Amino acid sequence: MQLYDWQREVIDELMRGSGRVLVVAPTGGGKSLCFQQPAAELDGVALVITPLISLMADQVASLDARGIPATYLATSLPADENRRREQAALAGELKLLYVAPERLASERFVEEVLMRLPLSLVAVDEAHCISHWGHDFRPDYLQLGDLIERLQPPRLIACTATATPTVRREIVERLRMPDARQVLRGFARRNLQFSVEEASGAKAKERRIAAALKQWLGAPAAGRGGAIVYTGSRRNAELVAASMRELGWRAAHYHAGMTGDERTEAQGLFQSGDIDVIAATNAFGMGIDRADIRLVVHHALPESVEAYYQEVGRAGRDGEPAAGLLLIADPDITLRFRLIALDEELPPEQALHRRELLRSMIGYAASAACRHDQILDYFEDVAEELGGCGHCDNCIAAAAGRLGAEPDETASADAVRAALKAIRELPFAVGASVLSSYLAGASTAQVRRYDWQARETFGALGPLDEGRVRQALRRFLAAGLLALELEHSTLRITRRGADVASGQRENPVRLPPALAAVRGAPDSLGGDDLRLFEQLREWRLEQARAAGIPAYGVCQDVTLRAIAAARPASADELIAIPGMGPARVERYGAEILALLRDGGAPPASSATPPPSSPRSDPSAEGRSFSEYQLEVRRTHPRAWERWSDEEDAHVVQLAASGKGVDDIAAELGRQPRAIGLRMVKLGLIEEAPAEA
Repeated sequence: MQLYDWQREVIDELMRGSGRVLVVAPTGGGKSLCFQQPAAELDGVALVITPLISLMADQVASLDARGIPATYLATSLPADENRRREQAALAGELKLLYVAPERLASERFVEEVLMRLPLSLVAVDEAHCISHWGHDFRPDYLQLGDLIERLQPPRLIACTATATPTVRREIVERLRMPDARQVLRGFARRNLQFSVEEASGAKAKERRIAAALKQWLGAPAAGRGGAIVYTGSRRNAELVAASMRELGWRAAHYHAGMTGDERTEAQGLFQSGDIDVIAATNAFGMGIDRADIRLVVHHALPESVEAYYQEVGRAGRDGEPAAGLLLIADPDITLRFRLIALDEELPPEQALHRRELLRSMIGYAASAACRHDQILDYFEDVAEELGGCGHCDNCIAAAAGRLGAEPDETASADAVRAALKAIRELPFAVGASVLSSYLAGASTAQVRRYDWQARETFGALGPLDEGRVRQALRRFLAAGLLALELEHSTLRITRRGADVASGQRENPVRLPPALAAVRGAPDSLGGDDLRLFEQLREWRLEQARAAGIPAYGVCQDVTLRAIAAARPASADELIAIPGMGPARVERYGAEILALLRDGGAPPASSATPPPSSPRSDPSAEGRSFSEYQLEVRRTHPRAWERWSDEEDAHVVQLAASGKGVDDIAAELGRQPRAIGLRMVKLGLIEEAPAEA
């Protein structure tokens, strides 16, 4: 069997060197061969400790097919069958014995079986599970150190797909092998094309997933491979699978709330290629041995870079081109922080560490650097750094000249301090959307409602458009300069951020690069071009309101400026404008071109904007926003209160009973517009109603 150089290095160290090795290599990279081949050649039995029965069964079947005697023990097997397998191991009939860490808590098993086995080696798979600082800590792994002390195996190998330097230190310490050789290889997955895209709301995400499936799989049952969509909840797994089935894809869902038989059936169908797409929570994936996975989509932000890379690494194991698409939205970030806060069993130091892991993930998503090199740098696999992969979203944008040069921390310092001071001086905290508009100098309806367009710090990050400012805010969050107030999903400046703002601490953040100037898109417009730009922005606002999405989700300002200056006359000319990809042209192209042909008059097919009224605009009567809130709460007493899971469930129940938006709003004491947007988010309706 052909071995990579790093696999030979591991096997040589295990058999002829120190006999103690830690292997860190990505999912599907060939770690198991590093202990299976020595086990086949050495006298005695290799004990393999791994957490998943399905993984054990798959590896045992593969070994049997190669003529290497192996078996596993599992609680799902009859007791007499487990005893028979134990006796086979003691009789010297096996080369490998797979067990779950939970079985090692049985003193009978340790004394009567393990202590009597002529062990050739001990292999600990998924070794990151032993670390409190890992993304998948399992308490059963903590007993392994004491067990190894008792067994004194001649060789010990620990394997993991994801381990930062901190986690690696804890693994070797807890497994009592401080001088182990550490081998990091295989993180550079050059065939994977990584991208991160903004997508907020269930329908927008499903449209993007459908487009990615068409791009990478072609058509249902076309034989071009499979796709995994990782979701943040069981319900979303079911909704995404149902949505893809409606589009003709052979799709199933998978999560821990299903019965064992249901999960086995779904996994088997995907493994065999009988379904194209599986939408799943992170319960799915370990032990999957399908090489032709062409696409892995993350429907929501993963909890850590380790978890993300382990999951996206299931794509392209056959070495052929494959893609990893990460969809990100501010509500998903808030949800991740909220889940950590709600975990009452999590010790404070672990909660703090999980927040740090999440911040690193946010930083990865908000970065403009090569996606591959970011991951290699994160795991300190400097030997494989690519200096730019050339085919991730950031490398493609840089090569096409769509991004300007990114200023370093020193060059960014004045603007970062100005932005932080602007945030600190606001009279009250707001969410990322309003804050992005304010710092970008965009006079949106919400900014005008607060009368903030007149503030001195309005437009503190003005050279950047709203999308880039949003990216900057995520970088601030990742660096700990901002924090989320979970009750109202607002952003506040931290003590660290205040120190940076005052100059007492050095700036740790680089501002995102501005979108590079394109033909016909000068920073400033004048005359008819400026009037057309403002009309395009009005059209965009109407579309965003009708779809219940942020305005930047339709088009960013820099794209509208380019359209206003270039005035494309056809779809081909429109698609040449940076920011107007095929999906946007397909959805909005006809209306944009009609607006341009009519000299800026809104096309007849435009979404109808909500009628304005004094009630919807507090400034109309000179009222403050607080006065406006009080008036609204007279008729909608729960307006602006935080949503709960129980209330979401109530909305779903009422909608299922046939009640409409107005009836649900009256029953829950909320504004109809808020109910409509919530129903869009829950996937109950496709578009939120315009506010009356």
